[in-house]
Amino acid sequence: MRVAFHHIAYQPLSVCNALSIDRLEATVRRAGLKPGAAVMDIGCAYGEVSIHLARAMDARVTAVELDPVMAEGAEARVQAAGLSERVAVRRETSASALAALPPFDLIVAIGSTEPAGKGVREPAAVFAALSRHLTPGGSSFQNRSPHNRAPPAPLRQLVETGGYYVSHDEWQAAAREAGLEVVSAEISGEAEWAAYRTGMETAIADWLDACPDHADAPSVAATAHRIKMMLDFGADYLGFGHYLFRKR
Repeated sequence: MRVAFHHIAYQPLSVCNALSIDRLEATVRRAGLKPGAAVMDIGCAYGEVSIHLARAMDARVTAVELDPVMAEGAEARVQAAGLSERVAVRRETSASALAALPPFDLIVAIGSTEPAGKGVREPAAVFAALSRHLTPGGSSFQNRSPHNRAPPAPLRQLVETGGYYVSHDEWQAAAREAGLEVVSAEISGEAEWAAYRTGMETAIADWLDACPDHADAPSVAATAHRIKMMLDFGADYLGFGHYLFRKR
């Protein structure tokens, strides 16, 4: 199986985004989850967020990850943490998992391009789809890439290859229009950005040094270079927003 950029870059990260695990926990606690609450973690990567929520919140977590490399890694980490009875890793799309399971008390979607299903990117559609799978009073924690100001056209085109162009205020407005309460809306700080970028860049550099002749090394290096250029160029435009919404 081919080695991709995210297989390497995300391995050392507790959260695969510019978001600290402490901020994540503090925000999720505002959802008022009870012990044993049902949580879905969409796009769980290597499972660190799922593991943390199971431990810190005493939650029962369904961790959804379609990428086979990352899903296997998540399963291994869950087992090593002794949490196999509290964290179930499902190798399928979020839409499939949501359709097959009862509503959740909390749905977490960190860095997921299409958390509600393939092709569903417009904010109102995302909120409407996810809300149908929340219990009454249930919450949704989502992470987006809002824009501090309108980016130049080339940057916007790059962003929209992996997401939907929306501002911090527009994302909250769409949630309210969908009947959700905005419990929390924050933007990543410089320290979170630095930890995120340093973690990824160090992991990639170490892997390339260790595996210079790997068949996938050129593509991994090219992706790393492209992402670094985009983040460098977009520093004044891009951000990461973290939102907790509650179903009314």
